[in-house]
Amino acid sequence: MNVVNPNVAATLAHSIRAKHVSNRAEWDAAISALGGSVLQTWQWGEFKSLHGWEPVRIVVENRDKPVAAAQVLVRSIGPFTVLYAPRGPVVSDQTSPAELATLTLAIDDLASQRRSVVAFVEPDAPISGLTEQGQLGWQPSPIELQPLRTIKVPVSGSDDELLEAMKSKTRYNIRLAGRRGVTIREASVDEIPEFYEILEETSSRDEFGIHSIEYYADMIDAFGEDAALLVAEFDGSIVAGAIILKHQDEAIYMFGASSRHAQRHMPTHLLQFEAMKWARERGCERYDLWGIPPTDTPPDEASEDEINVRSGLWGVYRFKQGFGGDISIYPGVHERVYQPGLVNLWRRFRSGPGA
Repeated sequence: MNVVNPNVAATLAHSIRAKHVSNRAEWDAAISALGGSVLQTWQWGEFKSLHGWEPVRIVVENRDKPVAAAQVLVRSIGPFTVLYAPRGPVVSDQTSPAELATLTLAIDDLASQRRSVVAFVEPDAPISGLTEQGQLGWQPSPIELQPLRTIKVPVSGSDDELLEAMKSKTRYNIRLAGRRGVTIREASVDEIPEFYEILEETSSRDEFGIHSIEYYADMIDAFGEDAALLVAEFDGSIVAGAIILKHQDEAIYMFGASSRHAQRHMPTHLLQFEAMKWARERGCERYDLWGIPPTDTPPDEASEDEINVRSGLWGVYRFKQGFGGDISIYPGVHERVYQPGLVNLWRRFRSGPGA
């Protein structure tokens, strides 16, 4: 492992240091201790390395105890790079200004080495002092990368308790799907092409971008037993699917798709209910529905009959609300700009970091 800026760190506090971590067990232990998101896990970094990003893992220690960490994804844009810490950095409840400054200096050092035009962080929760460090502060960014809000549903209860927490219409639709013969099973990674065909249909219908087919297969491979492709079948065909990841005591609904011709049989409602049961069986306490619109005000163009299983559209909010749970709000993206002229050009033409 490489110690980052040891002299600078030592001037801040003798016991504080930042280092790069290349050992999975050490990284996993730090992220677990700090309560980091699935997007800060070793598996996520390795998965993203297959799709244009290089993970660099930085831990700040005080007296050899991790107090802050950031998995920074590096992406090349010509001779320059962009840095991005999805749902990071992760800090302890008592992280001090000196410790936070040490982490910022380590990211600055990485930016200098990699000729970065900008670095983005997007923590899971507000970080005290993040914007109040003077020259070492992070500024709110005008861009949005991950969803600003989500719904998290408690799943430790019985089936009846899960259903009771839902809206009556959602409960009805779950039971209707069962009566009409919709079934749910865990599919193998070899069935990704069938899921992807439905995802392409959903993407075209609801006008959102998707990744290559390899992206979804690689995600499931990277997370192994902590990933599942659940599919809904009707009349012998796959009509909906969802990719779920497990991280610590939480399961996360990452991607979903549904075929229009079977929507009247409500396969996505039963699919989500079974995903929650899958999470519970693996010791999870919460099921993260991943993303809802940033406000409760629907856009003018949102129709009453809009149905869709991807985040970012108003219809998905109405769908996800039906399962109960609580809204979680994230602090959004913050940035440090290293090359203002180039970052303005990047903002104009970017297609998004896509992490």
